[in-house]
Amino acid sequence: MKSTIYKKGVVVLLTVLLLMRCENFEEMNRNPTTSTNMDRNLMLPTIQLQLSGGTFETLRNAFIYSGHWMQHWTGEYSTTEYGGKGQRNEQYMSALWISQYPREIKNVVDMVESTRDDDSNVNINAVARIMKVYIFSRLTDLYGDIPYSDAAKGYYSKIYAPKYDKQEDIYMDFFKELDEAVKSIDPAKDKITYDYYFEGDLARWKKFGNSLRLRLAMRLTKINVAKAQQEAEAAIASGVMTSIADVAVMRHTKVAWGGITSGGNATSYVFMNSQLDADKSLFRMCTTFADHLVATSDPRLTFFGASYLEGAQRPDDITAQVLASVGSYHAMALPPSTFTYEANQLGGAIDITVNGETVNVTKEYQCLQPSRYISEIESPYMMMSYSEVELWMAEAAFRSWTTGSTAAEHFSRALEAGVREMSVYGAPEIPQDDIDDFVATNPLLPGSELEQINTQLWVAFALNGQEAYANWRRSGFPTIVYPNRDPAVNESNGRIPRRMQYPQEEFDYNTEHVRDAVSRLPGGKDEWTSHVWWDKE
Repeated sequence: MKSTIYKKGVVVLLTVLLLMRCENFEEMNRNPTTSTNMDRNLMLPTIQLQLSGGTFETLRNAFIYSGHWMQHWTGEYSTTEYGGKGQRNEQYMSALWISQYPREIKNVVDMVESTRDDDSNVNINAVARIMKVYIFSRLTDLYGDIPYSDAAKGYYSKIYAPKYDKQEDIYMDFFKELDEAVKSIDPAKDKITYDYYFEGDLARWKKFGNSLRLRLAMRLTKINVAKAQQEAEAAIASGVMTSIADVAVMRHTKVAWGGITSGGNATSYVFMNSQLDADKSLFRMCTTFADHLVATSDPRLTFFGASYLEGAQRPDDITAQVLASVGSYHAMALPPSTFTYEANQLGGAIDITVNGETVNVTKEYQCLQPSRYISEIESPYMMMSYSEVELWMAEAAFRSWTTGSTAAEHFSRALEAGVREMSVYGAPEIPQDDIDDFVATNPLLPGSELEQINTQLWVAFALNGQEAYANWRRSGFPTIVYPNRDPAVNESNGRIPRRMQYPQEEFDYNTEHVRDAVSRLPGGKDEWTSHVWWDKE
């Protein structure tokens, strides 16, 4: 399997270099290939790799803003200076938009359009439609109304300034697309090749499409409960993920070329200080996250975070020695919106014994960094987990929707799956007795079901800040207190913003349509404190 992945990696690396971001709006809409007979399967791995391999948007949207607000990780300068203080930065807010429209969206739309109504490409068309929904869902959840139905159609319909669809209309089309795509998958027809997620397994593609439909259905619980129930039940009945073997995961190799992430996990690159010489991380676990893991006796704590000595490749794990000295994991984490360089102001150095020698460790290095398992450049990236799916079904069951099990049963399965899924990152297997104790210690309690379920979703999204941010806006859980550490520079009214503002280049090149979208926002202003459609106030 590894040799197959490496061979595919060579194909993808060459393709990535040919599909770098274009700077011209018209160029963005050109047909991305030079041959109308190109096998569309060759485009799939490029899209998959780019979705988890782009450091630019991963840092800016997933960590500087949405991820930092969710208080899993803190400390790195930009995340704390801008996200932590609530300062707007146009480049950071627009990062996902300006990366994905000319890159993944251009290519996935071409995949869909060039295989439409083609009996020889039924399955790759279905896969492309599922991927299209996945990609656009991340954008609309961050920005609200966006170009969707006309987006990247320049080659096919000569539309170079696409209109902005209302988010409600986009979501309704998501459900239609996922339903049709899953139903159209036919094992007797074309095979899916060069597939990093599922190696062409059509049954798993069906489960992924249905599970994505379930995720998006749950977004609507504040705005349209009846539609949420209808789509959630339809997704579950059609067949969602049923085990860890179904997870959608992108596995990476340690490849870097001229500072460009071509084969590595962008989250890992972000976690580490240097793309090419990963010797230390500026991120530290936030006390909000650490305290919750301790309170629930979660065995994943030291798989998410660990203390390391400074040095090339972080040679020594000193977590146990530091804990013995300082007495708690809370003392080994940083408060929300705290710079890592401020750690030494919060506590003194300690002496520990490492390999028979006494080592002086400052507070900065006592604090929990992203562990090796999740921060190695070749660490995998989880697009969707089985534990997430069980948690969505737990909430659906709590709402008395048809899921096939009780909320408590789904919740227990989700807890166990969440622990077991750490093995995807190469973490040692956790003993079954420890997993059983964790599940037994955290039963679903009457009166707190929604808080427990959605807080566990927050844990599941510890490496996916955008999803954590989306579900927090929908559910309100966990209860997160925004520090507003510097009111003099804060630009979010002292609270966590609710969306990203539109890129300036849209006002420059797609003026009429972006202004129309802004007119639908409260007060007709493009503010990051305004709510998107499904985030009903």
